[in-house]
Amino acid sequence: MLFDPRSFVPALDGGQPGWSFARQHPAARHRPSHGFLTLPAIAAETPGRAFLSFGDEPDALELARAQFETGVLRASDVVNPTSAADAFAQAMFAWLAARMPTCRRLNFSFSLVDLNAAKDQLMQFGWDDQVDASLYLAIDLPGDEVYFIGKARADALRAVHPYLLYTAMSLINLASSKSLHLRTPDVLLDLFARWHWEYDCTLANDDDAREFLKNGCGMDEGDIARYLPSAVRPELAPDDVLPPFCHAYPESRKLKTVGSRKLYELARSQHGWLKDVCVALAELNLAVKRQRDRSAVADSQWAEPAHSAATLAYAESDYVTQVLDDLYDGYANSGDATLFQCFIPIAVEPKAIRQQFEDLSGMFKIIAALDRVLTLISD
Repeated sequence: MLFDPRSFVPALDGGQPGWSFARQHPAARHRPSHGFLTLPAIAAETPGRAFLSFGDEPDALELARAQFETGVLRASDVVNPTSAADAFAQAMFAWLAARMPTCRRLNFSFSLVDLNAAKDQLMQFGWDDQVDASLYLAIDLPGDEVYFIGKARADALRAVHPYLLYTAMSLINLASSKSLHLRTPDVLLDLFARWHWEYDCTLANDDDAREFLKNGCGMDEGDIARYLPSAVRPELAPDDVLPPFCHAYPESRKLKTVGSRKLYELARSQHGWLKDVCVALAELNLAVKRQRDRSAVADSQWAEPAHSAATLAYAESDYVTQVLDDLYDGYANSGDATLFQCFIPIAVEPKAIRQQFEDLSGMFKIIAALDRVLTLISD
């Protein structure tokens, strides 16, 4: 068509011959004119895909070399690495995967984050922007599931021993401080107190609360009754699920935790899930004690996590729903939260490397024991 001299009007063709394949235009030379869309032949050995690499930063190269030379990570876990950093990442995640417990309540994962990415997160959402490690192991908290102890289960624990529920919550909070961020009743009560009790989570006097709710929050009498401590605390957080600094009533001073020996003794006198709870609490207590004052997250930089590994509430109630709705509404409006719990600087010195992996291994044991306790005392 491109080289056909005829027009679209047959009457004006003047008997001119039409174009044929044999009549090539000079521009076509020795190729057919319809071959201008033909792709050139490509050799079969030509690669069809490519990987663009900018090379390792000197710090990352030094870190990877130090990690492998220490001997904790295995080179056999590395397959076709594209860089030293990629080799370290493969070996690191293989080590983590081999020790990650299977959890029914706790939801978390890990990411390797470089210095610039960690700075970006911590400057926006963190509590410490003085970061200088070349690489960080970040704990990811992708979602937030809410679990409830329930009044019936709480009363059953109290019936076994007056301090058993208090012991369980104390161990859960202690284990959380050495591993994964949890929202427990004391956190929920603190959030409620920020908005309705002038930040006083120990408030027990209805008259003091009534005055603030009326003058500070502008509530009428019908709404005020719902937000008084006498109505909220039994539903959201009674004293025996709270740490001592949150206690509101003098009689709570007698609460104390029981040790592993007593927990095993209680287990021998029980059966079913109550026996399992006592054993699980004793094992969690031992796992925490084995770590002594060490923790894999002790030297980490903390962000402001939007989620927790799990939320454990005392009982299913509108107060829990309201607190969490208000919390996430605030995060949605301000954007001041991240999906990371914290950033653990990757060690470079041999002694520190071995200690860090030992601490991580201990943290996984705590997480496994903690998840079992949460599974047994909540639904």
